[in-house]
Amino acid sequence: MAVLVALLAVQARAQVTGSATFVSDYRFRGTSLSDDRPAAQLAFDADWPSTGWYAGGMMSNVRLDSSHAAQLLGYAGYVRRLNADLSWEGGVRYTRFTGGESYAYAEAYTGLTFRQLVGRIYYAPNYFNAGYATWYAELNDSIALSGKWYAFAHAGYLRRAGDVAEYHVSRFRSDVRAGIGLTLQPWDIQLSWTTAHGAPDVALGYPSAAGTSRNAWVFSVAYAW
Repeated sequence: MAVLVALLAVQARAQVTGSATFVSDYRFRGTSLSDDRPAAQLAFDADWPSTGWYAGGMMSNVRLDSSHAAQLLGYAGYVRRLNADLSWEGGVRYTRFTGGESYAYAEAYTGLTFRQLVGRIYYAPNYFNAGYATWYAELNDSIALSGKWYAFAHAGYLRRAGDVAEYHVSRFRSDVRAGIGLTLQPWDIQLSWTTAHGAPDVALGYPSAAGTSRNAWVFSVAYAW
């Protein structure tokens, strides 16, 4: 009984938020997981400010190997503030997909946040269950503009382990995303341009549908609560 009371007390102190998002193209690290088509997503986050712990999850429809499926993602982590502008975090994520092949994989991450600038490094020992490890580094930033407008940018760099001789390509991939957003609480609207360069999807284990573009305009509308 004491354990149950303690768990309920911790849950009561949690700050829980959620969002529903429509995107014209679901892009993950420069790769379309929706076959250059729209996707609907549902996400939630739970934060325990007094402890530094947080957790959450996301669901999205995807199109892998030319078949419809759903992505299920969960994560948990810990964040610690170092000073007024700088904080450190670390955590784990687990992703799987519905259908005959789950492409399930886990990855750990660590990062630093300085004001609006967020940098993270991810390590996955078996990326998309393809049999090899990957490292992924990213930087994300946002800047307030006039009124409710803001600008944002992302840069990422992925390196896979193992032999890529059978593909006769590089083992590296870079991706960039930049755009503008408009906040109309509880709505958030974004338009961005995304591009990727380097190793093809097949060499990185991505189960994306054949023929997806590396460059795309992405429009999104999110409702938060």
